[in-house]
Amino acid sequence: MVKSIYVHGTVVLLLWLSLVSCTKNFEKINTDPTAAPVVAPGILLTRGLLYVSGGEFEAWRTNLIYCGPMVQHLSSTSLTYVGDKYLYNDGYSGSAFNSFYPNGVKILTTLIEQTKTDPSQANFTAMAMIARVMMLQRLTDLYGNVPYVAAGRGFIDQNFTPAYDAQDAIYAGFAAELQEAAGMLDAGKPTPGNADISGYGGVPAQWKKLAYSLLLRVGLRLSKKTDPSQGRGWVQKALAGGVFTANTDAFYIQHAAGDYDNPNSHVIGVYPGSRAETGKDNQGIKLSKFFVDLLKTRADPRLRIISELPKADSTPGGSNDPAVQKGLPSGFDNTSDPVYGIGSTGDANLAHYSQPRQVIAQPNSPNIFITYSEVQLMLAEAAARGWIAGDPVAYFTTGVKSGIWQWTLYSSSITYDDAAATVYATAQAAPLAGTLAAKLEAINIQYYITTFLNEYEAYANWRRSGFPVLTPVNYKNNETNGRIPRRLRYPRNDYDVNRANVEAANAAQGPDIFMTPVWWDKP
Repeated sequence: MVKSIYVHGTVVLLLWLSLVSCTKNFEKINTDPTAAPVVAPGILLTRGLLYVSGGEFEAWRTNLIYCGPMVQHLSSTSLTYVGDKYLYNDGYSGSAFNSFYPNGVKILTTLIEQTKTDPSQANFTAMAMIARVMMLQRLTDLYGNVPYVAAGRGFIDQNFTPAYDAQDAIYAGFAAELQEAAGMLDAGKPTPGNADISGYGGVPAQWKKLAYSLLLRVGLRLSKKTDPSQGRGWVQKALAGGVFTANTDAFYIQHAAGDYDNPNSHVIGVYPGSRAETGKDNQGIKLSKFFVDLLKTRADPRLRIISELPKADSTPGGSNDPAVQKGLPSGFDNTSDPVYGIGSTGDANLAHYSQPRQVIAQPNSPNIFITYSEVQLMLAEAAARGWIAGDPVAYFTTGVKSGIWQWTLYSSSITYDDAAATVYATAQAAPLAGTLAAKLEAINIQYYITTFLNEYEAYANWRRSGFPVLTPVNYKNNETNGRIPRRLRYPRNDYDVNRANVEAANAAQGPDIFMTPVWWDKP
């Protein structure tokens, strides 16, 4: 029998068991088996944030196999990496859906339910609401209509077949939740302290900035709509409420070597216990030719930070000299096929192509969700569109500089040169003296660069903005006739356990195929 993803999941089972009394059979006899156990809010928040950051399962499949290659940050000749070939794999396409709902969404929903009627725990409630919005925004941006209102409430409401909500309603819900959560945060009430494993350490003022910065993202996502007034209003409320104001406001989950290493690093990094997809015997992940060429053409200082060639023996840790970096063209495989094989790229030796630098793929690397750079670039676009007052150039240059600085979060060996960053950012700002189209392109190219490794967001913003302009590939037997997918497909197992609601979502949204755009992706 197939189990519903809304019920299944280990959640915090081991932690719960550690809290159980040793009195034999007492709890078994006196506990309602259908009710969600009450767990200390700090434990739930910590565990929930770990699932917000995610594990190797969905980081590898959704972030690195699909999203990164689709937007041509990454490339691969491996047929595991179907994203740059527009091939369909149910296990990969549905991985975020299958992981987020029974784990992070469920835990955070439980935390909200347990604390919402206790005013003294308002900070826990608010932080859980904000973190839950982050997870659900990734889900709806990937798939479109998804469970929202009933998400994670299986144990609470005994509804294990939740309806899929329309994305316009989901986005309105996000805006309302983020503003409500921001209003609940209170430095005078108990805080989670170290139970908050983000860089914020449980400080309510930081979480309030996060709430409004996410509201800014939610509002700008609606820019393609024929009538963007709703999104414009949310952007204005976000700015009035107080978005990020400094580099150090960036929201990330801090990881530690061992059980909770960085999920992206666990795939890309080469260290004991990792998948080592950039190792000598694999080399499955490379930087794409488009991305490397974009950075080289602009003399972007980040190329030296994020890219390296393997050593002569094909092991990681080779040169990070920008002059020798070379990206792998998208849409090729590691065969002798005269059209699609690696020989067609002009160099069949994978060791000659650049890959993510190991210093940014360590087990204790932070997993970054939204940065000051992103916020400033979003404000630059909002100002360019006339949605808010302010100088787009000032927002832009600050955003570009911050996008360089943010890599210092990964390692003390990565240094930031403000003078050099200022020269670079000023040069990149030249198009902002031109047409609106030129401004939007310049801004969103920088957003594309600054969201490297956060491929969920890079893919969403590329669909929204259309920048940078990418040349699609046309790999044999692809699903889209050589067009970059506009969404991922629902997992097949949800058809087994929740078919009526999946089919209702398809009837409302369009066929469950890669080329059906989500609501905000339509005019």
